[in-house]
Amino acid sequence: MIVLRSLKGWTGPKEVDGHKVEGTWRAHQVPVLDPVTNKKNLKIVEDWMRSYHPEKLFDANGTLVPELQELAPSGPRRIPPIRTPMAACCAKNSKLPDFAITPPQ
Repeated sequence: MIVLRSLKGWTGPKEVDGHKVEGTWRAHQVPVLDPVTNKKNLKIVEDWMRSYHPEKLFDANGTLVPELQELAPSGPRRIPPIRTPMAACCAKNSKLPDFAITPPQ
């Protein structure tokens, strides 16, 4: 997964189906609706993604190049590999009542 932090609406295909996308409110939506069935729109998505020059970012195996790996945060700034990022630092053993449901007698 690539996470790109950019200004809101700053990036996207420049134009889709005759409508400007990059820098407009359309960049906040799904800018290309049907790349699976529309070859023209698939080409738009491909060109947009290739504009980031993935060949400079990843090696032949798809691994991030070492220079960029060094930019990743470490220690407490790193997102932990759990579902709730805050759970690692805030987890406590809570004493909860027994919610066992007893069938009516």
